[in-house]
Amino acid sequence: MRRTRTLGSSARLPRRLGRGLLSLAAALVGGAALPATSSAQAPVLPIGQIQGAVNDADDGFTHRSPFAPASGNGSSSTLVTTQGVVRQKIVTRTAAGQPNYGFFLQGTSAGADGDPRTSDGIFVFQGRFTDLIGGYVPRVGDEIVLRARVTEFFNLTELTGASLVRVVRSGADPSAESPAFEADPPDDLAAAGRYWERREGMAARVAAGAISTSGRDVFRSTLDGEVWLIRGDNPLALRGDPFAWRSFRDPHPLDDIPSPLFDNRNGYRILIGSLGLKGAANDSTALIAPARTFDRVADALEGGVYFSFGKYSVQVGEQLQLERGVDPAANAPPAAPDPKHEYSVANYNVENLYDFRDDPADGCDFTGNPGCPGVRPPFDYVPLSAAEYEEKLAEQAEQIAEDLHAPDLLLVQEAEDQDICRVAGNALACDGPDGAPDTLQELALEIEGRTGIAYRAALDRDGADDRGIVSGFLFRTDRVQLETPASDDPLLGSAPGVAYRAAGKPYNSDVQNPKALNAALPADVDRSTGIDGTDVFTRAPQAGRFRIWRDRVGRGKSIDLLAFSNHFSSVPDARVGQRREQSRYGAALVNVADRDRRPQDRVIFGGDLNVFPRPDDPFAPGHPLFPSDQLGPLYDEARLENLWDRLAEEVPASAYTYVFQGQAQTLDHQFVSRWLARELREVRVAHVNADWPKDQAGDGPRGASDHDPVVARYGFSPGRGRGRR
Repeated sequence: MRRTRTLGSSARLPRRLGRGLLSLAAALVGGAALPATSSAQAPVLPIGQIQGAVNDADDGFTHRSPFAPASGNGSSSTLVTTQGVVRQKIVTRTAAGQPNYGFFLQGTSAGADGDPRTSDGIFVFQGRFTDLIGGYVPRVGDEIVLRARVTEFFNLTELTGASLVRVVRSGADPSAESPAFEADPPDDLAAAGRYWERREGMAARVAAGAISTSGRDVFRSTLDGEVWLIRGDNPLALRGDPFAWRSFRDPHPLDDIPSPLFDNRNGYRILIGSLGLKGAANDSTALIAPARTFDRVADALEGGVYFSFGKYSVQVGEQLQLERGVDPAANAPPAAPDPKHEYSVANYNVENLYDFRDDPADGCDFTGNPGCPGVRPPFDYVPLSAAEYEEKLAEQAEQIAEDLHAPDLLLVQEAEDQDICRVAGNALACDGPDGAPDTLQELALEIEGRTGIAYRAALDRDGADDRGIVSGFLFRTDRVQLETPASDDPLLGSAPGVAYRAAGKPYNSDVQNPKALNAALPADVDRSTGIDGTDVFTRAPQAGRFRIWRDRVGRGKSIDLLAFSNHFSSVPDARVGQRREQSRYGAALVNVADRDRRPQDRVIFGGDLNVFPRPDDPFAPGHPLFPSDQLGPLYDEARLENLWDRLAEEVPASAYTYVFQGQAQTLDHQFVSRWLARELREVRVAHVNADWPKDQAGDGPRGASDHDPVVARYGFSPGRGRGRR
């Protein structure tokens, strides 16, 4: 959820009284004051004293003002009086579209407390009012004395319920009176937290030449836009390969600290946001420019240091001017397979591909639905309109056809499982189900309309979570067959021989292809970082047996392939015990399929596994869960090879599939059997989504998901690839 602010009745009541009793304050000019009261005559405290000292052992991200309540988001009952220059006005927006106003107040150089551990700036929250109690409308350049209560709003120190005591002067030059500091945070994230907390509320300057390490992100509920940067003189930005001008999350061959035993968490990143632009334009919908990764910011930027959702940001007041960097999609892109000798398999997380139709039998499918067990409204995955859904289909279809070169088989994640329609010619007729997911069927029809290549969608709806998110498959009908399952199939049959330490789900005995398999989550699984549901998987893996033909179905050479489409629990450092158990159960499924230990078996276990490959770890040494090795069973028990190792060896700057807070990381994997690894010709990532701005019209089929697809080409015969046995 995004930040939503309202003023409670306790804050509104004195404000309404103040509008009548203190109406003279609306006409205050330099030197004018409110009638003398004990509150007005209270000592004027330096802002730094209100913010409080941040000591070297403190956690900047959780630091609280000594004047705020000891916990929670409530206001202090004590009024404080302070003085400073109105440095910048900002506007925020609630999820309901209500603008909220506020400004950064910063002490002058002469009035600072001189303690480098304290901040000389503070945020003043006005709520939905554009003026303070008494009618004063803040003006940038006014030096004022105000009184207010101190609040820690999710660890942002702010003044609330503020009233003007007096205007000391107007028309001051904020840059001269309260100069901005140049943002240059340290590499270590804990040290960076203290660095920013000691400057919270102050004006920061981001020097020209900074490099974007993310595409612009936009949070739809509040229309907040943000971009992550590194300084132009950061050693990462001075590398010879422009595709390496970026941060990597946790150890990576190109991380600033490549050792697998330490992670500084990249504290040098600088986040810039759009609240200052909203304030300058008095428009809560204003957005920061649509940067993409590798762009260079040509102008210097200034804005107040803000804290929300666990992140420090500089809320710039000027629009950034961008110099286009290298095209992310040109970073070692996948090559088209030679159909006479090769076939290709791709992973593709389609990021909540929900249609704009309401399933009448589903209470948690569409806006206005009442909800269902495990899911309450609002439903964030429903597109804003049918046109938005159709645009997403068109962009993803173009990516599959052009950037992925129409793979023979796609392992798909985050599709909607809804089935209320059937294919009728080249469109869907929504007059009843046909056993296949509507969204993937429409995606297949869109691809066929562009290329003439027919795809078929297949999945088991038992694999969906409570929200309807499911994994599945798309396969080319000209070259690929979905094999007919036999009742005695060791995996797809009525009695799958999964050697696992907990009971399987009843649907495991269904005879079908594809098939979802799952089990109860064992009681001894580590729950210290949380779990998601009572089963091993909230979105059960889908197993499918396919026959892929060299020429066309029924003609030429063919191979048999067992594929698993997976979507593990999210957040690499959460649900850690459950995710490792998901790997263990996945290894058990692979071992069932390979119970005869035939060396020529071809197995792919792929998808969005939501954690990094070895040796990456979301924890640093000393953490009780380090090393978590969450995918360890796939390496050790199933004896599979992760194709990321090939990718990192051959094109390290391209070895990532996701960008989180300006850091590249790999969440999407293809683990393959040893025989299939021998047949690998090449694995590449199509960087068409994660580095691109959200909600940006005119950039073509870019940013259609938040994950980049992985594409691997395999030969129909062994020995021609680079595989190892």
